[in-house]
Amino acid sequence: MRALSLATVFAAASGFIILTIASWALGVQRFGQFMAFWSLFFALAGVVDGLMQETTRAVAGARTADRAGTVVTSRGARPFRIAGMVGATVAAGLVLAGPLWAPRILEQDHGLAVTLLAVGLVSYTYQAVLSGVLSGCGLWTQYAWLMAVDSGIRLALVLVAWPLGWGLPVFLLVTVLGAATWLLILGTSADARTALRSATDVRTGRFIRNAVSAMVATGATALLIVGFPTFVKAVAGGEVDAGLDTTVDGIMLAVMLTRAPILVPLQRFQSALIVHFVENATDLLRALRKPLTAVLGVGVLGAAAAWLIGPWIMGVFFSAGFVVPGPVLAALTFGAACTGVLMITGTATLAVNRHNRYVSGWVTGSVVAFGMFLAPFPLAVDVCLALVIGPVAGALVHVTGLREPVGPLVR
Repeated sequence: MRALSLATVFAAASGFIILTIASWALGVQRFGQFMAFWSLFFALAGVVDGLMQETTRAVAGARTADRAGTVVTSRGARPFRIAGMVGATVAAGLVLAGPLWAPRILEQDHGLAVTLLAVGLVSYTYQAVLSGVLSGCGLWTQYAWLMAVDSGIRLALVLVAWPLGWGLPVFLLVTVLGAATWLLILGTSADARTALRSATDVRTGRFIRNAVSAMVATGATALLIVGFPTFVKAVAGGEVDAGLDTTVDGIMLAVMLTRAPILVPLQRFQSALIVHFVENATDLLRALRKPLTAVLGVGVLGAAAAWLIGPWIMGVFFSAGFVVPGPVLAALTFGAACTGVLMITGTATLAVNRHNRYVSGWVTGSVVAFGMFLAPFPLAVDVCLALVIGPVAGALVHVTGLREPVGPLVR
């Protein structure tokens, strides 16, 4: 677990460094295009993460059943085979819809963007399944390397691209390149290759249904976590002023920066949390206390720090047009912790096969969050309220479902 902790810290730091360097290297206009592409890729990758979560749950469930002497179906699903079907579907949809979305986020290089996004997401589908298998088997060192190399490849290329003056197309490549890390891990780890043959606790049909439910929920997750800046831009339209002495671009950047330190590590720890909740399914509310306390504690401390020194940090690393006042940064940081709470309660719900409740919680959180933009407040206030109230509403839906006794799994 120490390796996993270090890898999550490195992943969060890498994301911050990449965005910072991109803002320096590309300028405001091209950086906005890069941020939109980055946000879109990771939002769609977030949808695919539902496949990772169900893979983790199914593999961990089979291992737990094996230790308990319970018979698991011998015709369990093979997630790596299913990954190809999911990847092809996602890629086809992206290519067909390319003429609609590419011109909206990029001024040029539309064909390149469509190709990179489609190929990158196909590759990420296999990476997600491998992540789930490694987590379900408890191969945390291999999983940590997968995360670290994923982030390291992007960071290394950015550090080369910046001094050489490479343009936006290279930064688009940077966005998707880490998704090929699964090939390196499989090529260098015999344990990882063996893990791909691990049993799952449900058959293929049930696995696909569970994965689709999880992907709907992780799609809502992705909207709240990485897709939110794009939504803010869409709501603002051509507006520049977001109210509260900040700009729309400043709010977009602040949302991404305040969420990264809390949610990027937590996203990487979701597989470990699922295993934790699977192993403690008889007392889930007690198992929730430590992770919830940790994320809320980090949120409160982070909000205080953001209020005091956040504007100064943004002033050092970014131009004046991106600086956001301390109270807004504090609210956004605490909002990130609230989204973390929703992620934790969601993984607990998923771990005990309450997929309908899992989806309901995330959909509720998203609907409430995006509904806050109907309030007659400045955009900055709407964003802050959305990122606190929405996730709390979704988490309450999850927790009320966890109070019910755990029943047997239907295969």
